[in-house]
Amino acid sequence: MKTSRVFLCLTLCAVVVSCKPKVPDEYLQPGEFEDILYDYHLADAMADGGDNALETDYNVILYRQAVLEKYGITQAEFDSSLVYYMRHADRLHQVYENLTERLEEDAMALGASANDIRRYGDMASARDTSNMWTGVPAAMFTPSAPYNVMSFEIAADSTYRQGDKIIFSFNCDFIYNEGAKDGWALLAVQFKNDSVAGNTTHMTTNSNYSITVSDSDRKGIKAIRGFIYLGKRGYDRGTGGNDLCLMFVDNIRMVRMHTPKPADTQQADSTKAARKDSVRRGERSTGSVFGVGENGRNQQTPDKSSKPLKLSDVRPLPRIDAGKDR
Repeated sequence: MKTSRVFLCLTLCAVVVSCKPKVPDEYLQPGEFEDILYDYHLADAMADGGDNALETDYNVILYRQAVLEKYGITQAEFDSSLVYYMRHADRLHQVYENLTERLEEDAMALGASANDIRRYGDMASARDTSNMWTGVPAAMFTPSAPYNVMSFEIAADSTYRQGDKIIFSFNCDFIYNEGAKDGWALLAVQFKNDSVAGNTTHMTTNSNYSITVSDSDRKGIKAIRGFIYLGKRGYDRGTGGNDLCLMFVDNIRMVRMHTPKPADTQQADSTKAARKDSVRRGERSTGSVFGVGENGRNQQTPDKSSKPLKLSDVRPLPRIDAGKDR
């Protein structure tokens, strides 16, 4: 009886595994497709060193063709596999998650420190600077929904201070056959009085991007919101979406920086506090000072260091008789 149960469990596991959908044999398998896209990244980086746009475009074509020859496949085979993965974006996303780890490991192997790769990614806090990002460290975007946008929202807590500066930064890499690259990112900060300030950036090339919003009026931050989005500009041209149009974002950081009050503001605040404290305690100097009396009017406080005035101390003035010569 026990043996039959074990056999039944093994049979069910085999059925589940066999029912798991696989990539059809006519397309590139995930591992090989990942390797090709990895080399595409390197090829685009090498081609980006051209003296002008025409030379760069020529180098991209040349280096990508070398990648296809390396794996012994044709452009048509790659394009057909690309169409399949674009229609199964969940599998394409898994491929790019693996690529993220490979690219970061390679960068560290070449001598880049963890601080170069993720300046704030592994830091909980460093004095007045903290990485507040808790979302995914990397994401892949295609021009088709729902994989064309990633939104986020961060609620402020007690660690935020008035005057904080928020910096949203990330690395952006495109793999496009043709067409205009059309990525957008928005950072919006809601303050405690419910006013909102925000900035946007347009991603069109492989580069590092950052957006900054500051609480310059020292209102206090209530929430942080934003998104990263890949548009369809230049994508839908009646080709059925067969073009290679991918945007890869990694090293995502949301850095919060505490900023001190300006010197003039600090001086004004300290002077105001000193005056208020002086009135409250009724402090007096060696001379006469003015405070606020019980009736709300200004009253003068005599100098207690001086002796009280006596009548005997007052001397009569010399008499001057009118009409007589002096």
